[in-house]
Amino acid sequence: MAIFAHLSDLHVGGLTEKFLRKKEEETVNAFVEECLKEKVDFVLISGDLFDSNIPPLSEAIMLTKHLRALRDRGTRIYAIYGNHDYSALHSSMIELLAADGLLTLVEGAVKDPSGIVINGVHGRPGAKEVVLFERAENLEHKGSEPAVFMFHTAIYETGLIPRSEETIALSKLPQGYSYYAAGHIHKRLELKTKDGKPVNYPGPLFVGYGLGDLESYLKGEQRGFYFVQLERETLDFEYVPLRLLEGEYIEISAEGKSDADLCEQVCERVRQSASRLSKEALILVKIWGKLASGRRSSVIRRLSSLAKEVGVELKFNDRALLDPEEVVVERGEEFEKRALEALASSFPAKVSVEFVSSLIDTLGEEKREGETDADYEEKIKTQVLKKLEEATGESFELQD
Repeated sequence: MAIFAHLSDLHVGGLTEKFLRKKEEETVNAFVEECLKEKVDFVLISGDLFDSNIPPLSEAIMLTKHLRALRDRGTRIYAIYGNHDYSALHSSMIELLAADGLLTLVEGAVKDPSGIVINGVHGRPGAKEVVLFERAENLEHKGSEPAVFMFHTAIYETGLIPRSEETIALSKLPQGYSYYAAGHIHKRLELKTKDGKPVNYPGPLFVGYGLGDLESYLKGEQRGFYFVQLERETLDFEYVPLRLLEGEYIEISAEGKSDADLCEQVCERVRQSASRLSKEALILVKIWGKLASGRRSSVIRRLSSLAKEVGVELKFNDRALLDPEEVVVERGEEFEKRALEALASSFPAKVSVEFVSSLIDTLGEEKREGETDADYEEKIKTQVLKKLEEATGESFELQD
């Protein structure tokens, strides 16, 4: 029997506040301690270990220190890229950790010393990896030994993301595996294939990244990882929650209020929450809506000193707070449509929205395995010029 841990979406380097980075390290340390106590054979990281391919050095050093504690005790570590830490040019911190022998980057089927086969598909920006699942038979496991498949892609049956080119169906997962170690969706989710094999999303190990994830965390959304016990014929798994950050979430509307009235309400609510919390806690306050009078800048100035008054960590989300005359900014699909229209209209030649969208896709095309940097750049330039000629009817030449 083998025991392994499955985590995902740590997003190291995605947090800017010193306080949150401290709690992030405490969480990583707690994960390592749990793995050592359970004597796991190996660890699977299903993408977005880092928030970018080249994270802040201090954060990379922090994580490396804790991963080394696992490796030095004989625990193997396997990882795939997520869409955040992926690098088409293979210039990433994960590549450096793999070169150092700290982890194994799964680039095809790998057989762990426990006898379990590990395979997977890297997540890529724009979910461009979904095309690989159209040829899932090439990824199928046909051996008799137990196997695990890692991926960093949204499955639309979760109901969280609409069916689109950036999602896959459960039926598209390659067959023959005992456990599917998923990543990318920032919620704990447990699905099953048609033959009853578990497809588990552990969600972020810590907060995740961004204000939306922090809000969900403080509202009580779970964070943690899985322990999985796997033998040839049997499998069992257990979710292990980790919650080392204490805090509360407050949401207050500015609609119909003056800046002074809003500040008074926010201060009162924050003081009430702070009285219930320890000094190591965090309060996130979301302020939204249009002020009836006064200025947004006045609210921000007044509240900037509130953290010192109440003695806890305090963070504000005031992105949706508007001055009385301010217009709401359009977002989502309608915003994307208008942005493409604006780009098309400002192009030096007359082109369509479809052309602009196609050009963006071409510029985002990945470098293929074995392709040199020079060949990759030449290919992209050639494809762009071809699209320009087709769209405008004019001839263009490559220039150095």
